[in-house]
Amino acid sequence: MKTTGLASLTASSLAVILLASSLVAGNDSSSSSGESRVDLSILKNPVWSAEKYHLRDPSVLKTKEGYLVFYSLRNDPWGEKNSWSVASAFTKDFVHFENDHDISAKGFASPGDVIFWHGRYILPYQNYPTSPARLYFSESTDLKTWSEPKRFLEAANKLPWNTQGRVIDPTFVVDGDTLHCFFVGSAKRNVPGGKANLIGHATTKDPNLREWKILTTEKPMIEDSDRVPDGAENMMVFKTGDHWTMIYSEGLMDQHLAIATSGNLIDWKLEGPIDIGKQGWLSVKYGAPFVWRDGDRWLMILMGEDAKRKTTFGLLSSPDGKNWTLLPEKQTL
Repeated sequence: MKTTGLASLTASSLAVILLASSLVAGNDSSSSSGESRVDLSILKNPVWSAEKYHLRDPSVLKTKEGYLVFYSLRNDPWGEKNSWSVASAFTKDFVHFENDHDISAKGFASPGDVIFWHGRYILPYQNYPTSPARLYFSESTDLKTWSEPKRFLEAANKLPWNTQGRVIDPTFVVDGDTLHCFFVGSAKRNVPGGKANLIGHATTKDPNLREWKILTTEKPMIEDSDRVPDGAENMMVFKTGDHWTMIYSEGLMDQHLAIATSGNLIDWKLEGPIDIGKQGWLSVKYGAPFVWRDGDRWLMILMGEDAKRKTTFGLLSSPDGKNWTLLPEKQTL
């Protein structure tokens, strides 16, 4: 699929682009909060579970019609390529989910933010579980049909601190004419699981995502520590007032949420874990947060793992993007 430029757009594609400016304006959700449409009073956690497969790594695009939810669809067994795909569904209310279908071939996972970049939508993700994991993206002009996967940011696999040579969990942020990509590499460690996940950062102005400047060549942006010896992954970055907020999955074995802030997307202050309380659907661990603005509040969709190792999605709300409250939990028999 060739990159679409403004000079070659049809009238219908141009209409899509004009609409897109109101749907995907980088990640500065604070400047385009829009109408609050999710009625939280009728919802209980988990808001979405699937009987025959596992839901992982959610990403949400708010549209004028409702919400597109992108996610990793995982079947059993974990380690087989055919057990994984990037999927999408549509919902107006987080009660009913429609048109649930794969948008990638088998062997891909962990969709990031949908952005609008030089005339088309772009969705980043990774291959999984085949090794080594690399970063890919697909393009679309209508949010319905997506291109075949295209590799990008291949140099991240060869960074000196990324000793396992794998790159996962891409997150895109558009700030002016610059596209930021936050990503995760891995290094061997003497910890349960044998590795720590580490967060890196790169930028580009290239419409085709071929030329990148990696800002974390010598060391990762967020690394492991005595408190969290197995590192971090699955980050979400959004604009809150005069600064940027990052909420990410901290730890691998004992995974939970943590928060960091920045004035420029480059220098980050780590502010520690976020306390959200406990519910049955996330009793083992939780992570892979995605945040968006909905009226006068922030909403977060979160992946939780229960005692049966089932992963589902729940919702949280926040007045400021920092303090979060889980929706009430469904009663189980």
